[in-house]
Amino acid sequence: MGLFPTPYVVQTRRFREGPEKDPRGSLVKKWDDPVTQPVIAIGPKERVTDPSVPGYDRVIVRRQIYVPPEFTAGPEDKLVIPAHRNEPEREYTVQGYPEDYTEGPWDFRPGLVVRVTRTEG
Repeated sequence: MGLFPTPYVVQTRRFREGPEKDPRGSLVKKWDDPVTQPVIAIGPKERVTDPSVPGYDRVIVRRQIYVPPEFTAGPEDKLVIPAHRNEPEREYTVQGYPEDYTEGPWDFRPGLVVRVTRTEG
């Protein structure tokens, strides 16, 4: 058992590219079947938009997911937060590699922070 409780779960789908190619010669992007992983906490939503740009009706939703050290995720992986409270299930894209807070000078391994985004509109 980890340092912090893991009362939540998410599903992650690993990103793969190739070796198949599409008709234009680009590697085909695909995601593996979902794997359920435990989560310490799901951070609040940060919404970003730019209303000063004409025709810009997209909203970018960013979140931070606090996870135990053994959590696996990487760039372009999909992370599904299940429905909870008044929110439906949502799929996010992992941005980069998790921030690792387990390599300090003492035996304190709190975990990782996974940054995810989703675009609406």
